[in-house]
Amino acid sequence: MSDDQWGHCQHCQYFGSHARMPLGNEEAECKQPTLSRYKLVVFGASGCELFVVRAGLRPDIEQHEQAFA
Repeated sequence: MSDDQWGHCQHCQYFGSHARMPLGNEEAECKQPTLSRYKLVVFGASGCELFVVRAGLRPDIEQHEQAFA
């Protein structure tokens, strides 16, 4: 379920990367249920508001990164 919070694809559970910690320049399929029918291939640095944080990451990962931007 989405928390209606914008986030980067590389931190999202729906980013179809096999990497444990995907990078911003990595490309992978978006597997978000609503968007998967479009077979979107996105970069880790892309993002949207259907974001759900990946398992193993802190829930505040996006706020933490924005503080250093």
